[in-house]
Amino acid sequence: MTVALRAQLAAGIVAGLVGGILVDAFLIGAQIAAGAPPAQTISGAYTHGASVALGPPANSLPAAPLIGVLLHFGISIGWAFGYVYLIRTRPQLLAQPWLSGAGFGLVEYVFMQIVLLAGGAYHRPASPGALGTALVANIVFFGIPVALVATRMLHRPGAA
Repeated sequence: MTVALRAQLAAGIVAGLVGGILVDAFLIGAQIAAGAPPAQTISGAYTHGASVALGPPANSLPAAPLIGVLLHFGISIGWAFGYVYLIRTRPQLLAQPWLSGAGFGLVEYVFMQIVLLAGGAYHRPASPGALGTALVANIVFFGIPVALVATRMLHRPGAA
């Protein structure tokens, strides 16, 4: 495995984990701030993720939260690999990672809504505020951090 490929894999994994953690922290924090109980909010978020992928019966599985965590971070890392590919093939994105990350987060949000719609799991945001929270989460707490981490890891001396 070449040094360049190793650097790209590392950037994708680290950027995906950072983005996944930050978006979850924001969304779970927003739910808790709105009055939801913390333990139920955290467990429920990941159980919901498992049920989207595996169907409603997953809600009764004791391992559903763990499955949801694995799915969430697998998808986050996958999206980050996509961003790493973009900056390797379109290096102009390295010049403004804040802007390219915001655009990436918006594209990721829209595409994931299309995936949910196609899978029959889409739910329209309950209010304009809920839509705003979802957009902030995906743009500010996922797209931008993925861009900043990937850019920092790949745009330095010795990196691919």
